[in-house]
Amino acid sequence: MRYFFERYTLDTGLRELLRGTEVLTVAPQVFDLLEYLIRNKDRVVSKDDLIQTIWNGRSVSDAALKTRLNVVRNAIGDSGEEQRLIKTLPRRGFRFVAAVQQDEKSIESAEKGVHPAQPLLSLPDKPSIAVLPFQNLSDDSEQEYFADGMTDDITTLLSQTRDLIVIARGSTLAYKAKTVDIGEVGRELGVRYILEGSVRKAGRKIRVNAQLVEATTAIRVWGDHFDRELTDLFVVQDDITSGIVGALHPQLLSAEAQSYRRRPPNSLDAWGMTARGMMALISLTKENLDIAFDLASRSVAVCPDFALASGLRAFALGYRSYTQWGEDWYADAKGASADIDRTLGLQVDDPTALFFVGAASAFMARHRASVGLLERAIELNPNLAMGHGVLGISYASIDRPSDGLIHIERALRLSPRDPMTYLFFAGQALCKFVAGDFSGAISSAQKGLSMNPSSADNHFYMAAALSELGQVERAKEQVRRALRFVPKMTLRIIGRAVEGRNMGWARYHGALRKAGLPE
Repeated sequence: MRYFFERYTLDTGLRELLRGTEVLTVAPQVFDLLEYLIRNKDRVVSKDDLIQTIWNGRSVSDAALKTRLNVVRNAIGDSGEEQRLIKTLPRRGFRFVAAVQQDEKSIESAEKGVHPAQPLLSLPDKPSIAVLPFQNLSDDSEQEYFADGMTDDITTLLSQTRDLIVIARGSTLAYKAKTVDIGEVGRELGVRYILEGSVRKAGRKIRVNAQLVEATTAIRVWGDHFDRELTDLFVVQDDITSGIVGALHPQLLSAEAQSYRRRPPNSLDAWGMTARGMMALISLTKENLDIAFDLASRSVAVCPDFALASGLRAFALGYRSYTQWGEDWYADAKGASADIDRTLGLQVDDPTALFFVGAASAFMARHRASVGLLERAIELNPNLAMGHGVLGISYASIDRPSDGLIHIERALRLSPRDPMTYLFFAGQALCKFVAGDFSGAISSAQKGLSMNPSSADNHFYMAAALSELGQVERAKEQVRRALRFVPKMTLRIIGRAVEGRNMGWARYHGALRKAGLPE
């Protein structure tokens, strides 16, 4: 049996632990302990389980067990402080929480010492591609957003092609500013092709280098460089996208080249501020939300007709009204509504702008409006992972949890290493709660919290599910934890969505009342 997680392979037949293709040296007992935790990843393993299985029932001190677990963690790039892969649950035990793929086939070339690369995710039927973060080779580090904007736009343009599976931007950010192994990246993301490149800016000129590589063979499929004046930046992006699509599907080249043309503002400053604002939303903290709001506001001031900037500001204000992080949630909601109207008046065919206003509507409990906006965004860009994720939440909120789960699964497949995956699991937890699967809701919320313990929504959804299962004290503890991050949250805010007579949301509201959320 072989287990695949992150960059590692655990081969129980050969009793080997590999990082990529490198065989790591581990003690037999360490190997056995890791194997046991992975094999029982779907449950919490108690101390007694480990002692009985690994130490054959011999007496083992807590200190010795802790030391051995830390050796296991160190072998797979984890630590007792981080607990990213192996979690310690006080007074309960331990659990392996990383995503695991497994393969029962033996390694035919084991006698030769050959370890063939195995995909961590199965390759989809359609051609699949990941766009790695473009490198900024300019001396001016402040121009980093040009490289980031290039990566975002290429990903978006490629996503317009329905014949391609395009991995979302969030999952490729982990490779930023790193020397990567193309084959390893392909296996981790489950893609056939990798696009990588660089941007060099000098004065008002820019050079973009890009190359397309087949991940499994490391063969360079296509490569080119583009020299342009900065005012032609978006034309460069279209040229690059057309070249990539032409290398993969020549018959689509002509149609794809005309399928999408960005209509950016004349000011590159407005685009730069918006791009940096969008990058700030990688983590939905109060501080990053304030940064996104500030940059979006400055972009709107420079170019009032830039729909993406007003959409970004609507997103920031809508989320701030939900979390109560601002001074006046009503003023934030009012500002978000104005920016939604402004964005839709300027642009109705930009999938990213539609995602921003659709998400803002969801944050303000306007879920039926959110569904329409997000459905349109996904129609324009079927590979918009965050769009699928938020749409799943809105579907659950209007008593369509089955539809919601479909979109959540799509989001998880499109962006398997997204830093926002904890939000996808929050949506999955809500869908399962509305469907009456309370145990499943708890499991999904736990997955989200293992990635981001400060995710208030995952705490709330777990609290509601526990409350419905009669575990009121545990539910109250989850509410207390959630309120550490959103201290102003009340039933009144949660109850805004109940007004639409959504039965699932009403049940959620009632469950949180039992769990002690303040009125």
